Amino acid sequence: MIDLHTHILPGVDDGVKTMEDAIDFARVAVDDGVRTVVATPHYRDGFYVNARQDVVAGVAALRARLAQEGIGLEVLPGAEIHMCADLIERVQAGHATTLADNGKTVLFELSMSQYPIDLEDFVFRMRLAGLQVLFAHPERIRFFQDDVRRYEAVIRLGAFGQITTGSITGLFGSDIEVFSEELVRKRLVHVMASDAHNTRGRPPVLTAAMPRLASWAGGEQSAHLMVEGTPRALLEGRDPELPPLPDPPQRKRSVFSRWLGRD
Repeated sequence: MIDLHTHILPGVDDGVKTMEDAIDFARVAVDDGVRTVVATPHYRDGFYVNARQDVVAGVAALRARLAQEGIGLEVLPGAEIHMCADLIERVQAGHATTLADNGKTVLFELSMSQYPIDLEDFVFRMRLAGLQVLFAHPERIRFFQDDVRRYEAVIRLGAFGQITTGSITGLFGSDIEVFSEELVRKRLVHVMASDAHNTRGRPPVLTAAMPRLASWAGGEQSAHLMVEGTPRALLEGRDPELPPLPDPPQRKRSVFSRWLGRD
């Protein structure tokens, strides 16, 4: 399995703190059947700005230590990039890290509680710039919780969504669990990842959520696609092969609008 969203890189954000913790983290992931993780430290002005060169160097150091310990886990560079006005320019300049450092796939984070401005236009411009947009944990974003049509709109623009293991298992509460089921059943999320920060409260495990994910997604094959085939395509900068979304329901026109001959 592939875990596209982890905070395994030690000492750079609110995730793993030491190299020893990172080694323990890696062992937990491997024991769960994960063979590839992407180190996605936060990239957010005013909090943690982990520049690409630092992330790449940190991943190299971690990989060397894992090799010494004989731990068979592939670690790739990445970042969880918070929305900012010049995000496209930062990615193109090589300052913000894309997934697997492929120069294309952005793990894109919104504020949990604040509403973004002109999100559809922003996603459209990212796509126009040749970037793949993978929304981090959309099920935990208030802007989408308040109206799922806002999220569906950006998915129809060509974005993808990453749901979190803990959201499916109930770690973040029943409301988020219910919303997670809605997103999975509507095929609005395409990857499951752990968003792990440590080995206890938020560990790097995927299997705990697989039975429930399979029941929501229509079977084990669909669930495994979310932790194998689809994440692999995104790491390689390819658009994964996914069934098209059904057409959105047609908005009913009022009697007054029909009389005027307009929507």
